[in-house]
Amino acid sequence: MFTEELTAIREAERQAENIRKSIKIETKRMIEAANVQAEKLLDEQEAKAKEEYDSLIAEGMREADADYNAAMDRARQDAEAVAKEAEKNKAKVIDFIVERIVGPGGNN
Repeated sequence: MFTEELTAIREAERQAENIRKSIKIETKRMIEAANVQAEKLLDEQEAKAKEEYDSLIAEGMREADADYNAAMDRARQDAEAVAKEAEKNKAKVIDFIVERIVGPGGNN
């Protein structure tokens, strides 16, 4: 009877050790699978973040180009307005300079 109980205890201990080994192996496998899945998710999120970054940069560049073009158009219009105004006053300025250099009446 004692031998049978001792054999049963040893068998239970052997089974318990096998269960511990199986659990340890399964746990290691699960951790490795989780790490692989986490790495995959991280790569996917990095790709999405880069895509969003690139999209935002492109949008910013388009807006900057549009703002630049609008500013250049305004500057061109302002320059044309100044040139037109200068053209209007050109004759007056020439007459004024001639009068100063030559003097009143044409001879100095």
